[in-house]
Formats: sequence, C-alpha cells, structure tokens
Amino acid sequence: MYKIAWTSQKIVYAVIGAILSFTSDVHNAMIGLLICVLVDTITGFWAAPHRGQIRESAKLSAFVKKIISYFSAGLLVLVAEKMIFPSYMSDMELTRLVFMSCALLEIYSCFENLGDITGLRIFRVITQFSIRKISEKVGIDMSELGKRRKHEKTAL
Repeated sequence: MYKIAWTSQKIVYAVIGAILSFTSDVHNAMIGLLICVLVDTITGFWAAPHRGQIRESAKLSAFVKKIISYFSAGLLVLVAEKMIFPSYMSDMELTRLVFMSCALLEIYSCFENLGDITGLRIFRVITQFSIRKISEKVGIDMSELGKRRKHEKTAL
C-alpha cells in the first residue's frame, strides 16, 4: 500500500487546485474583474494629485479590500448556484452578473479617473454613457452614483 505524506506545500496545492476546479466556470469573469480593479487602482493613484488629494498607502489598501469583497460576493453566489439551487439556474447567470456588475463599476471609475487626469470631455461623455448602460444591464439606478461622486469631489 502507498502512504501519502501530507506536507504543508501539498496541502496548499490541494486547496488551490480545489478552488480553481470549483471556479472553472467563471475564470474569465474573475480575471476580468481583477484587471478592472487593478487598472482602477492605478488610474486612481495617478488621478489623486489632479483632484487635489494626497497619494496615500491607505488608498492603495483599498485595492485589497475591493478584491476580497468582490471575490467573496462572487464566490458566495457561485456556491449558491452550484450547491444550493443548481436546478433553478443554469450557466452561472447570477455569478456572472455579480462579477459583471463589479467590473462595470470599476470601469466607470476608471473613465472618471481618466477624465480627471486628462481633463478631456470625451471621458465625461463616456462616464455618462456608462451610467446609462450599467443601469440598463444591471437594473440599478446609477445616476445616484454619478451625483454622489460629483458631490464628493466638489467637497474636497
């Protein structure tokens, strides 16, 4: 008979393998969201002086918070779709919707940051177009987000 010696390295590989195999249906959505959060963080860091803000490491730690919160929400919905009610939903619709919603918010924020950096009107037009499209796709009234962010920027 064979005896398997479990080292900490093998346990880590086993856990990573289990997570990757469980999330195989939404890998592209997860990678896309990660890229969106990374680009938003970079453009936000770049736009801070243009807004009259100080570049702080606390703002960079928001990157980690976003990743943890977005991926936790997405993985919880994935667990619900695969294990709790798999017969009611198909093709990971709800999970993809969660990842898409988070990614769209990050894309909106990137365009907003680019507008602050360059001062070009095209990015203002794109953010307004994005608000409308996100509202249509996700079904949330995004006009409040644009008004709130505009108010936050003028308060600075």
